[in-house]
Amino acid sequence: MLDLYNKKYDRNTLKDNIYSVKLIDILKTQTIDASFAAKYILNKKYQLHCEDKISIPIVLIYQPHIDAKLLINLMKNYDSDDDSVADFEIVSKKK
Repeated sequence: MLDLYNKKYDRNTLKDNIYSVKLIDILKTQTIDASFAAKYILNKKYQLHCEDKISIPIVLIYQPHIDAKLLINLMKNYDSDDDSVADFEIVSKKK
């Protein structure tokens, strides 16, 4: 399990553990880029917890370095099949 509140993780580590953490915790504790926010944080496919109903304004509050126009553009042009994480069922069966 990742210790988001005490350690910083790279993009690949966050992506590999996307189903085992709350997205809001990533947003509050890690430094992410606009692409990661568009592909994972704002993607309803990964919003498994009620606390993870995250919108663009919430992303911009916790990640003020992200440009709003860029984030909106990335959201409009993102195809979730381009960079998907393994299916939740597959991930949940890993030991």
